[in-house]
Amino acid sequence: MVQLDMRDKAILLELQQESRLSYAEMGSRVGLSPAAVHDRVKKLERKGVIRAYKIQVDPEALGLKLTAFVAIRLDNNFTGREIQPGLEQFHQIEEMHSIAGENDLLLKVRTSDTKALEALIYRIKAVPGIARITSTIVLSTALEGRPLVPGESDESIELR
Repeated sequence: MVQLDMRDKAILLELQQESRLSYAEMGSRVGLSPAAVHDRVKKLERKGVIRAYKIQVDPEALGLKLTAFVAIRLDNNFTGREIQPGLEQFHQIEEMHSIAGENDLLLKVRTSDTKALEALIYRIKAVPGIARITSTIVLSTALEGRPLVPGESDESIELR
């Protein structure tokens, strides 16, 4: 785990909220010069804290009005890693998580409607290694894509 000081944390929060900020604007928000912000951002990138810069697309603008979570129970002889290639073909799967509990995998999927979700579920069921599927349709979403905030109890030291 990388230790961050308060300025690094502030930079991370700003970048997560608006990754297109100039170093000058970010510097004025966090109390540093543009050059100091640039240096800190580069250190965060080198240390792997910042993995990528991405845009966030509105799924509904693309016609993907339905979000669902699909829980998968695997056959005893299969692992999530083994069936992942079979699931990668479905562009409707936004996330795949290996989970503990009654199910083995949890997928976040986006489709245009319930008919498209039903068709997707039937196609997923055909992937070898899947024993059972249950799905939950999302009615509304809050708190999605929130910035990650490093714990307050973390010691604050500068990255080198």
